[in-house]
Amino acid sequence: MLKELFEKNRDIVINSDIDGFLCGMILHKYFGCRVVGFSDSRDTVWLAPEVSDIDAPVYIDLYVARPEVVCIEQHIIAYDSDHHNTIQKYGTKFNPNLERKRTFIGDMDGDYYHKYPFGTVHCLIALMAREGIDVSLPDLSVVHRTKQWDDASHTISATLGHVILRADDALNSTLSKYSENASDWWNWLDPDHSIPAIEALRKYIKTCNPADAGKYKSETGTFFKKLGCEGQDGAFRKVTDEDGVILPKVLNYCNIIGEMMDITLELPERYIIHKGKYAVQYSKPGYDMSVLKAANLYSYAFIYGPIQNSQISDSPSTWNNYPKPPLFLAVRLFWGCRVNFSSTLSDQREKKRKRLFGHRQLLIIKIACRGLFRQNGL
Repeated sequence: MLKELFEKNRDIVINSDIDGFLCGMILHKYFGCRVVGFSDSRDTVWLAPEVSDIDAPVYIDLYVARPEVVCIEQHIIAYDSDHHNTIQKYGTKFNPNLERKRTFIGDMDGDYYHKYPFGTVHCLIALMAREGIDVSLPDLSVVHRTKQWDDASHTISATLGHVILRADDALNSTLSKYSENASDWWNWLDPDHSIPAIEALRKYIKTCNPADAGKYKSETGTFFKKLGCEGQDGAFRKVTDEDGVILPKVLNYCNIIGEMMDITLELPERYIIHKGKYAVQYSKPGYDMSVLKAANLYSYAFIYGPIQNSQISDSPSTWNNYPKPPLFLAVRLFWGCRVNFSSTLSDQREKKRKRLFGHRQLLIIKIACRGLFRQNGL
């Protein structure tokens, strides 16, 4: 599957977080892939000038709804069984939740709360092993030291194990209250304990104290921040300046992570910036799903799980009594001139949203959502 795919098309667009960079390095080393762009998982895509068709590259760690676009990622993207079957028929979407029939409402083999809890990079390693390609990882326990990005007089450090397992919070998910689901997915990735890289990660996790899960997450996040990342998940909100020239701190970050991985990844110097808007749709289960059929929908993801039907009152005024927000969809990318629903809330609706979901959850939601309008004739 992957061999045939990348023999035909080696151009990839990666996410601008640690998961994307790790995937890009592995795909470059083992398949000769070339990074031709980034997505910030919000409202921007950067593409190298030679990319004339935004649908042409393979998208890594970003789901693209258009049937013809190939993507490898790990989000919940199917609402129900019918939606799952439709996506599967495309033959262009490689996603562990699709493979194990995880839908948002749970009408197949699992629901949102049993979704894949790791990074795209971990799934990618397992997919490659199925095709006889064993990814070789350096010693995960070695402490790597480097200079802080904005203050070379300070030295910072991290192990490769913590860096790789920070992708989509894999270590925290495994050590935390979600450990049962995580264990199930580790066994799915490598049921026979025969994939060297996955086995190395599992052994590394066993050296970690569950009581320190939060500390590990914080320390690795601080390491990323001191390398110039805006997010503790090793992410950049911008990868270029306003003229499309890649930022020196992004190149430095790529080089440092590459040194830890023992992989050199070359990145284009210049990009065309495609800016847009993002939108969020809130819902109780059973709400209108027509947004998933919008002609200008480019990407989306389900964030948070649905409240059980028995928990939900018909009155929105009671929704804030429940521990999880009654929302189901983060609409990420839009092309075209119009969106089927407004991505800008009125003051009254904004106050209502804050009352229902709280500031902290709103922040998480906004980070996870993105939308992009087509520009430049692509």
